[in-house]
Amino acid sequence: MEFISPHMIHPPSILYFVRKNIISSLSIGQTTVKNPIINVLFRIYRTIGAIEMDKPLAEHFLPFYSAAFTRTYLTEAYEQLHIPQAKAKSYHTCYSFIYHLQQGELYLKQAHTSPVELKPLLLFYGFIQLLKACILTRDPDYPQNSDVLAHGVSTRKRKKAAYCFLDDEVKVQKNGLFSHLLDKMFHMKHGFEKYQMRTLLQHIADLHPLFLKLYKQDLSYKGTFSGSYLTFPSKLLDSYHMTPNRFEQYIEAFPHSGYNPRMRITEEAELLSIPLHHSPSSLVVSPWLLDHAGNIYILKKRNDKAQCKLPEPAIHYLLLYNLSMISRYEAEWWGELIHTFNGADYPFIRHYLTVAEKKLPALIANFLLKE
Repeated sequence: MEFISPHMIHPPSILYFVRKNIISSLSIGQTTVKNPIINVLFRIYRTIGAIEMDKPLAEHFLPFYSAAFTRTYLTEAYEQLHIPQAKAKSYHTCYSFIYHLQQGELYLKQAHTSPVELKPLLLFYGFIQLLKACILTRDPDYPQNSDVLAHGVSTRKRKKAAYCFLDDEVKVQKNGLFSHLLDKMFHMKHGFEKYQMRTLLQHIADLHPLFLKLYKQDLSYKGTFSGSYLTFPSKLLDSYHMTPNRFEQYIEAFPHSGYNPRMRITEEAELLSIPLHHSPSSLVVSPWLLDHAGNIYILKKRNDKAQCKLPEPAIHYLLLYNLSMISRYEAEWWGELIHTFNGADYPFIRHYLTVAEKKLPALIANFLLKE
């Protein structure tokens, strides 16, 4: 696959042109885009259009609100997975898929206009609906049993007098929606791991400026593209206590990094150049982190105990689950947090909710529209 940096093709006019022609085709009943030029640009749209964070919410999912388009889309998805009776199952799941998207969109629209007190609950349940739509593209029989209906995550008992959200933890359970989505969407198996809120927030690049301002913690190096190479300051090797050869072995352990093992990582002029054979996905991006603008980062310190290899949608699931539980069942602490501004929890929660509001629909659209 030819490498295309997301920074090389991002003119808004191209995306507008492609969307306009796709929507025009769907409006007259076509299930595919037949213009060969539009087909080429549609591939670009599917690759980068979905990660536009600032476009209107409805535009992320607009093609799927055509039942004809959705049935064709689901049939192709099931055929690629060698699921028997793909066409029949696409007819069976089509409207369930559309309604999950529609309900998720309604929740997110309400979150946008709601006060901060209600945002975690609305964002979490909206996100769940969107995730269920994604699961239906991989598992047409979802839900097969009640085990996959539970959230699949638990929180520890609280509250202690000195409770701090960033130090709080959630624990993944054996069964439930969380483990099911990891399996079906990302082909990942999961144990009974615990995750600290601080660790999860540190793995969202958009939160790094706030860590720097409030805690003087400079968490990451920002990467830049030079042709098919991703470059970072060579100080990264010192931070990781690695040679270029050892760093190559480290990167190779991440199957979705986009690293091209046929070429060598080089260190020259205080820059570390990492060859890529494709641009990293915004979904499963370890060891990189992507912010809302598509910029790529890597954490400055490699701490195995605080390492989080979850895809970003799973990180948002855990954060929003905990925040939604707090807003529902810890009304006194939640109210004091919002109105007294004690500690550093409030700035992180408030900024995270703003970031999640933009990134959630874009991440889901990117999953649905990816090649």
